[in-house]
Amino acid sequence: MLSRSIARLQSPGARAGAATLRNTSLKSTSTVWGRSMASNNKNNHGGNKPLNFQSKSGAPPSSRPTGGSGGFSAPQPSQSNNQSRRPDLSKRQPEAGQSATTARNATSKPSDTSAASRNPASTEGRDPAISGKESELDTPASPSDNTAPQSSPPSATDPGATQTRNRPLPDLTQGIPSTLEYETAGSTTDGRPPPSLNLTESPEPDASGGGRGRGELPASAYISSTERKRNRVANFMYATFAGLSVGATIYLGRNWESEEEEERHKDAPSGWSLTLMWKRAKARLGDQINYYNEPAFPKLLPDPDPMFERPYTLVLSLEDMLIHSEWTREHGWRMAKRPGVDYFLRYLSQYYELVIFTSQPWAVAEPILRKLDPYHMVMWPLFREATLYENGEYVKELSYLNRDLSKVIVIDTKPSHVQKQPENAIILEPWKGQVGDTDLVALIPFLEYIHTMTYSDVRKVLESFKGTHIPTEFAKREALARKKFEQELEIERKKRPKHSGAGFLANALGIKSQSMMMTDPNEITPAEAFAQGKMIQDIARERGQRNYELLDKEIRENGEKWLKEEALNEEKAKEEGMKAMKSGFMGFFGGSGEGK
Repeated sequence: MLSRSIARLQSPGARAGAATLRNTSLKSTSTVWGRSMASNNKNNHGGNKPLNFQSKSGAPPSSRPTGGSGGFSAPQPSQSNNQSRRPDLSKRQPEAGQSATTARNATSKPSDTSAASRNPASTEGRDPAISGKESELDTPASPSDNTAPQSSPPSATDPGATQTRNRPLPDLTQGIPSTLEYETAGSTTDGRPPPSLNLTESPEPDASGGGRGRGELPASAYISSTERKRNRVANFMYATFAGLSVGATIYLGRNWESEEEEERHKDAPSGWSLTLMWKRAKARLGDQINYYNEPAFPKLLPDPDPMFERPYTLVLSLEDMLIHSEWTREHGWRMAKRPGVDYFLRYLSQYYELVIFTSQPWAVAEPILRKLDPYHMVMWPLFREATLYENGEYVKELSYLNRDLSKVIVIDTKPSHVQKQPENAIILEPWKGQVGDTDLVALIPFLEYIHTMTYSDVRKVLESFKGTHIPTEFAKREALARKKFEQELEIERKKRPKHSGAGFLANALGIKSQSMMMTDPNEITPAEAFAQGKMIQDIARERGQRNYELLDKEIRENGEKWLKEEALNEEKAKEEGMKAMKSGFMGFFGGSGEGK
């Protein structure tokens, strides 16, 4: 132990520091020994045996080194059974004697040159056997020359001590402050930024290649076999998708297979250049997408049948025009039929080819139409499958009807439904279930007048009523025409009292004489009607009323019979369909469905 102390005190500064530390230790040890002896002496008066402070070597325990840098450990007193005297320390330790004063324990001034004059306690009372081996205590160095650190700096044990020492203490009277700003501010003692508090990300590898980073091995060494297999499968799928895309583009870009297709796509004619192939591929792909947006068939209505042909086609909406549906908590879903719907459909069926065009799906609207029109006054029902879906709206494209648009009139409640052909449309206010509504029935005279006058283009007539309430405006115009007709009729009677005014009437109304021909034997001639002061529309209206009355009479008398026959026909059709399905199923297995 002593040799280690000597080795650590080779430098002059270290030896001087050790001498100073040795002086201090001797003084403190003498004082402790004085207090210990007084305490032991007091305790031994009670009959206890005195302690033997004499070591076997004869030297006091205070002068025995225990190792370290000139330090001394506390004495270990031993007891003796045949010796109870107190050791005399005044001879070897003068500072502990009776004549010792505090002036003797004072530290020598730095101006002294010898080690004995600077620290008298270092030479007095030392064991000669030990003092000869402690030559570092005789150095002339002073304590002020010792520049070696006497203790470890705070930063060696606490890296954050330096940073903490420069920061003010938090004001705990305002509550416990957050440590987030303290932990993230500044940098560590070695100059590196503080560690990130983001626990969801893996720490960045050390730039030096040490630690647990990925600097020592390539990135591929840290990929597992499962991940490698997954990457290979993904790359294979990407390559397959790219190859299929190129192949599909080449296939779609082939030349047109028929002249009809090439005529329909004039902007992408046949050819083997890359530009033409790309245009044809886009055209074919657009056709496939439009299949789901365009109507189900290019011709929504069949070609007109000469037996049932009508000169005009009237397209009607269903929701909020012919019916109105609403839902309440008391009754759930309820549906109301607009006032005059039956009369409207039955009366106009003799003049127009009636078509109901709704934006509702077939499964929803078809049962409603069965109850609304059980006697099939409407010739053709069209559902959502026949509409054009464009910009989030279901558009009723009239060009798909397979009819001349100059003879088509559409009545709807939404302008967006007829945005493609607004010149053919009559827009009504939505019906919300009012009981006394008459707007629908009020349109009958106007529609009847168009048929009577046999206009070549109904769009011109609708244009003249644009922005007006058609029933009201038509009533005004009819009243003016009737007044003028009566004035001219009176003048004609005065000129030709014995002649019919049929020719004049036809010229005044702008119609041909052939349209005055009547097929009903009970109907009066135009001459008779003219003589009675009736206009052409009056004659047509009377004829329409008679036809409606005949139809209504037939429905009242034979309506139930017609419905029963229709139900039987449907049941028969279902049975035939089931037989055909069973026959086909048995024929698939080689048997005969009819025989069984």
